[in-house]
Amino acid sequence: MRLEPGSHVAPHLTLVTLLRMGGIGSIWAARHLGLGKDVAVKFMSASLATDPTAVARFHREGALMARIKSPHVAEVHEHGVAEDGLPYIVMELLRGEELSDRLARAGRLSLDETVSLVSELCDGLAAAHALGVIHRDITPEHVFLADVGGSTCVKLLDFGVARGDVDPDGTTLTATGAVVGSLVYMSPEQFFNPKQVDGRSDLWSVAVMAYQALTGAPPFEQRGLEALLSAIRIGHFPLPSERCADITPALDAWFVKALSRDPSGRFGAAAEMAGALRGAVASGQPPAGAAGGAG
Repeated sequence: MRLEPGSHVAPHLTLVTLLRMGGIGSIWAARHLGLGKDVAVKFMSASLATDPTAVARFHREGALMARIKSPHVAEVHEHGVAEDGLPYIVMELLRGEELSDRLARAGRLSLDETVSLVSELCDGLAAAHALGVIHRDITPEHVFLADVGGSTCVKLLDFGVARGDVDPDGTTLTATGAVVGSLVYMSPEQFFNPKQVDGRSDLWSVAVMAYQALTGAPPFEQRGLEALLSAIRIGHFPLPSERCADITPALDAWFVKALSRDPSGRFGAAAEMAGALRGAVASGQPPAGAAGGAG
């Protein structure tokens, strides 16, 4: 079956308009007759739909996201297979833009916007981590700034390479020790010790995005894979205040802790990390355990 406006991919789903087309699939706005509202439908590409492992991963993404109940994780209503055999995931329909688009256009976010970004992402991650779900690929492309009633609501997307401690069907489809994620935002352990990846790796990625949002550039932006890996392995990065004069020592100290090369030196939980950032901004005092320079 050809996907086009008016197509009935299931008895209760009618496609309305194409939102995005990519190499791994497409996203459509659709009318969900059962829910009585418009939704977004993510389809796997026909070429990938012939790969049983890829199909299983796709359904697993839908199942994992459906378990996470947070206003800051895109809501999944259902996942299934279209009448022609094409797998799909039905999600809430979001209006707005990806964080990557905002940064490309604006260059930086304000401090208040960055604090809100971190707080809302950490809220979503706390819900995921409580279920044993590690995202492992948090990037500006996977963060959506949704327009909800005239206000911005941060939504975490794309759990395609997430790891669940207990998957819905009891299976594991991400190989232990596999390197997954987008390089600039990956934690040291994702590169060098993948078996030890846990929720603190997601928090590292959030901190990288926060650094980029405040300064206009990620902390580790060396050209070439070898140089990037070396910088992340060493763990040295310019303090944010070295790039932007309006950033306080308290914020520098927060980033030193959030981007500790050793996971044990970072914030231990999403709520702790968000709370420490809000506290540092409010008081101007560095968070506990953040003494010293970047490295």
